[in-house]
Amino acid sequence: IPINELHTLLNEDPQSDKLRRTQAIANLLFLFCGMPFVDLAYLEKSNLEGNMLKYNRAKTGIPMNVEILDSAATIISQLRNKHTTVLPEHPDYLFYILSGKNKRSDEAGYKEYQSALRCFNNDLKSLARKLCIRSSVTSYTFRHSWATTAKYRGVPIEMISESLGHKSIKTTQIYLKGFELKERTEVNKGNLSYIKNCYVGK
Repeated sequence: IPINELHTLLNEDPQSDKLRRTQAIANLLFLFCGMPFVDLAYLEKSNLEGNMLKYNRAKTGIPMNVEILDSAATIISQLRNKHTTVLPEHPDYLFYILSGKNKRSDEAGYKEYQSALRCFNNDLKSLARKLCIRSSVTSYTFRHSWATTAKYRGVPIEMISESLGHKSIKTTQIYLKGFELKERTEVNKGNLSYIKNCYVGK
């Protein structure tokens, strides 16, 4: 989404505790290098080691390390799950997005995750409406936005790919394809304008 809408979505007060929590989760997705919602939901307390998050991507199993920025640390302390699981071999989640009553591999655990994802996406839509965001917003908005922001700032695609936990740079290029087309179009317009202005100046 456009940078001004992203700024509003992550920073403007929605005047609602429920939407503030949604906004806080959205901020973490962006602050954790475009982490997908599934990885955030499945983070356990043991994944947090000091100021580092160490976990494996749910989709690919790739080991990931993310240093916690100060702004992220503040949100973590706000959202941190204060309860400890009392069920043996059940996950002790860092955030209370999932209850920990179900094992990840169980059908009940899968259904609980799908329900949490639907709720988060619905809450994001409510947040976007409240803040007058015109673009469509989903849990993946922050992953794509992190990648395109990094590309716009000139970060090498190899670094973006590694930060996103992609197995292949080709996957990252798919993420950035629309952004690159827009960028090329702006360059094309700039070239045309430059030629026209030079001609007029002579």
